[in-house]
Amino acid sequence: MKRVFVSILAALLAFSPHAGAQTQSDYGTWTSIQLIKSFGAPYAMARLEHRSFDHIRSTECWFAMAGGGYNFNNWLKGDLSYEYWNIPSAGKMEQHKAVLSFTETLKREGLAVAFRQKYELAYNPASQSCSNTLRVRLRGQYKAPDSILTPYLMYEIFGSLDGKGWVRSLHYAGTEISLGGGHSLDFFYMYHLYDMAGLTGACHLLGAGYTLVF
Repeated sequence: MKRVFVSILAALLAFSPHAGAQTQSDYGTWTSIQLIKSFGAPYAMARLEHRSFDHIRSTECWFAMAGGGYNFNNWLKGDLSYEYWNIPSAGKMEQHKAVLSFTETLKREGLAVAFRQKYELAYNPASQSCSNTLRVRLRGQYKAPDSILTPYLMYEIFGSLDGKGWVRSLHYAGTEISLGGGHSLDFFYMYHLYDMAGLTGACHLLGAGYTLVF
């Protein structure tokens, strides 16, 4: 079972629409801090993230998130959150987002496969316009007994619900590192493909994150 899921995830990570029509290549970083407070089945969450691009010389964007969710059972959870985005790369544009997501997770021994669907409603106060995006993510990870490492592969695709089609896709390979006491680190490499008015841009990213669950 483990080999089958890893093979499927590897194939997904190798696929993306428009991958053969790239027009530029860049590299940058994504760094984040996340807090999750559990109240049993309900939980609260907050996140702060910064993203660089232009060969790590410039800030692409940063955002802050706050929200809450509920674990319906041992394989299904849902959450609702608000995000404030500041995007210097788009002329200091601001966005406000309402985000609804559901995640289904199947586990067997140390293997876990999670499928997440996320809906985003974004409001741009400068143009007084809204956009609707559907994101679908597949993640496979494996944690060996007595190991602090949880390596994973992950693929996520973004589609416009306003008739614009494919928006972007994210292709991850990384690992989480458990530090004990609810503390963990996340390090990953990501290949990011995104739409540029019908053409495709590409960006190589290194990511680092810290999470506290308490």
